[in-house]
Amino acid sequence: MKTLVTKPAPVDVPAGAIGPGPRKGARPVRRKATRRAEILRAAEVVFTGHGFEAASVSEIAALADCVEGTIYTYFRSKRDLLDAVLADFYDRLITDIEPGAAAIENTADRLRFLVARHLQIPVDSVGMARLIRRQTWAGEGYQGSALHRLNRRYTKLMVEALEAGKRRGELRADLDVLVARDMIFGGLEHWVWNAVHSGRRFDPPRDAARLVDGWLGGWANPVPSPLSALEQRVTRLEGALRAARSSPLSKAGQ
Repeated sequence: MKTLVTKPAPVDVPAGAIGPGPRKGARPVRRKATRRAEILRAAEVVFTGHGFEAASVSEIAALADCVEGTIYTYFRSKRDLLDAVLADFYDRLITDIEPGAAAIENTADRLRFLVARHLQIPVDSVGMARLIRRQTWAGEGYQGSALHRLNRRYTKLMVEALEAGKRRGELRADLDVLVARDMIFGGLEHWVWNAVHSGRRFDPPRDAARLVDGWLGGWANPVPSPLSALEQRVTRLEGALRAARSSPLSKAGQ
């Protein structure tokens, strides 16, 4: 799922296939779906490279090998174009994740898979991860926005995994799934950007296992049951008795 960084190649159309052949020096004619996809690819490169605010429609048009007016034929505004780029990214991401997550029944393994795939996003394109983060925390306009709806659709995969774990009895029956979701993604965001800013390399599968095991296991030592405590005392007494029997004083008295 790597972001393309090269200029989209023109699509060759046979002369006469769509109206008369192109005039000398004219840009090749594209089908609408192809042209839209080229604009989206170019916009993703520019948005992830410069951020939304600094990105210019003229640069996107140049990379897509079209004029600015062509872009506004497909998208109402720069914001509309950004929403389309993010929707395309999330569509590809969710399509990639859903089959793998659905095939995993064990809750811990499914959580490790989802967390590892989430950590892979900045590995594949730190620019895309930064773009999403900045737009998420850009201000009051996030709630109810297109990106908000996309994030809810994406995080639903984690919610479903947690709910399935509760149904199977692998997670606590009183677990607040939404709180758990927020703790997971909030913790991941802090962890990822601390790693990015410090230049620390990370391995998504390995680090996902460490994080998920920490969440599932908790941080406190389990409180031993009375029977377990008694067994521990008996074990210690048996060890002390064996040590006493093997001591030189014990052997001298035999």
